[in-house]
Amino acid sequence: MEGKSKKKISKLNEFIQKHSLPAFFAIGITAFLLVAMITAQVTTMKKSEAILEGKRESELADSLVVLQRDYDELKEKYEESQKIVDEYQTNSSTNDSLIASMKSQIETLGLLSGTTDVTGEGIIITLYDGNTSDSLVHDSDVLTVINELRVAGAEAICVNEQRIIATSPIRCVGSVIQVNYQKVAAPFVIKAIGNAQYLESALTMKNGVVDVLNGYGLKVTLTRETNVEIPKYQGALTFSYAKQGE
Repeated sequence: MEGKSKKKISKLNEFIQKHSLPAFFAIGITAFLLVAMITAQVTTMKKSEAILEGKRESELADSLVVLQRDYDELKEKYEESQKIVDEYQTNSSTNDSLIASMKSQIETLGLLSGTTDVTGEGIIITLYDGNTSDSLVHDSDVLTVINELRVAGAEAICVNEQRIIATSPIRCVGSVIQVNYQKVAAPFVIKAIGNAQYLESALTMKNGVVDVLNGYGLKVTLTRETNVEIPKYQGALTFSYAKQGE
């Protein structure tokens, strides 16, 4: 048995001695290749990072160019706006005067056209029907009072809260009167803004409007007021045929 064991050990030693060098050589080559592969991979990664960093820097440079252009455009617009502000501030007094003048003209036109509510001193004259069918207030009676007020310098007139303007129609329709195409009935309250004393004198003079209406059997009252309120005209202000002359 011992002889056989020695033989086996001897053969194993021979096998190791026979194959040990090639085995170690193969293992060395394999290890070298593995190290080379790892080194190459690391180098490639570093190169990729460098390229990526280069791209990022290029992109940042492009972005910087775009931002600089946008900044220049915004700066130019700001400078233009600042010039407009400076010009307005320089001419603000002139502009304020112009605006004030325009507002004054608009207010005056509103007063003349009857498109604004107005208040002021004046008179209120009221016309009542008489006691008989022959003593009713007619459209001509209202027109007579309005015309006399206009001649006396009334600046604004209304009849039963209907503002009278240049085109206001006043006419009888059955038992009522139409003013601005709105039906109004007795008593007829006529308000006028102007010099109260002068307006009253114009209507109450001897053989004046009040005397004439009283002669028709109508009842007339007249009072001076320090604050007469007259509403604005509510109808449409349009012209179908009249045009401004050339």
